[in-house]
Amino acid sequence: MIRPRKTVRDVVRWPVSQADRLDRLRLDKNENCAGWPARVMDGMLADMSRHFLTAYPEPYTLYEKIAKWHGIAVDRLMVTAGSEMAIRYLFEAYLEPGDELVSLEPSFAMFEVYAQLCGAKFVPVRFDRSFRVSPANIMKAITRRTKIVAIANPNNPTGTVIPERDLIAIVKKAAKHGALTLVDEAYFHFYGRTMLSYAGVFDNLVVTRTFSKACGAASVRLGYAVGHPEVIKTMAKLQPIDHVSGFAVLIGKYLIDHDHLIADYVKEVEKGKAYLLKELPKLGLPCIGGYGNFILIELGARKDEVAAQLKARGVLVGANLRLPSWSRHIRAAVGQPALMRRFVRALAESLA
Repeated sequence: MIRPRKTVRDVVRWPVSQADRLDRLRLDKNENCAGWPARVMDGMLADMSRHFLTAYPEPYTLYEKIAKWHGIAVDRLMVTAGSEMAIRYLFEAYLEPGDELVSLEPSFAMFEVYAQLCGAKFVPVRFDRSFRVSPANIMKAITRRTKIVAIANPNNPTGTVIPERDLIAIVKKAAKHGALTLVDEAYFHFYGRTMLSYAGVFDNLVVTRTFSKACGAASVRLGYAVGHPEVIKTMAKLQPIDHVSGFAVLIGKYLIDHDHLIADYVKEVEKGKAYLLKELPKLGLPCIGGYGNFILIELGARKDEVAAQLKARGVLVGANLRLPSWSRHIRAAVGQPALMRRFVRALAESLA
């Protein structure tokens, strides 16, 4: 058998089951767990012409819409098949064997995977038992060997954030060492604060966003990166010619034109989160709300048992998270109050 290159051989990836989810209450991947109403689906597909499947996608109009949406120039923007691909292109363009990637631990799992594939060393900055991380510790981890600092803000799975002033300090220190800073804002809409405007101030800052969370379009795989034109141009060298699907272009344009749907959904999530934070303590369950569209629920030694009971009742939660070994939490996505009432009932039955 022909052996792959060493950096690939050394990466361990566990298969994830991606079947039998659509007819359940999906609280395991931080998606929009309610789905869109039929009228919205009809609107999304209204511009699908007879040439839609036969022609190659034309994404430039989507580039223009996103750029106008954020008040930036098109040359600062890169549209990708999910923000995950934007992150991969950034890492592949700038990380070399022996470089270091500084990131939070735990955080988005693909940060470490992509660093390993590039032959770079992953340097974790770990959370304490209160799920806090010190910005000062992040600063200390940045050295002359650092090439990229990657921070999800808000962070998944902890739901925590790093304040803007600390992020700016991190960006500046990274710049002194010739390093880039990536701020992944997958959960931006639930937090409301962004580093996007600073991507035009600091030439070493890249911000990524996704349409998978608040925008409710996880299936189409659509995201983007915003950064300095030279960084974007460098990342684009790694893209396929047809790098985003026609379906993603269609849905992305519709959601931008109807972004009140996103805002309305965020309001419903906040109501759902307030309900959970009130009801779960009544079941004797400590929980952490955080700044994403999910909460952490402490179940102690019964974590795996309760997660299995929930699954048997048609409710999926995140049980096998990249949390520290001492953690006994599950993660549950938050949706509209009616769905959260269903979740609490199932949780109460599972505990009983």
